[in-house]
Amino acid sequence: MPFSWKILLSGFTPAYLHEQRKFDTNISFEELQRLSHINEVALQGDQAADFSGRIRVRLLPL
Repeated sequence: MPFSWKILLSGFTPAYLHEQRKFDTNISFEELQRLSHINEVALQGDQAADFSGRIRVRLLPL
């Protein structure tokens, strides 16, 4: 992976990885970021046995 100042500034790391095609690039980074927010889902099912699956249900398979 090429060096980039984006790695040094950790807030930019997700966008950098998307640019490097390390994340799903079939959707925009903004859409991927929106789908990745799990707060509402996590609060609704934090005690569920299938919690891990529930928080990933909106994400597309790799």
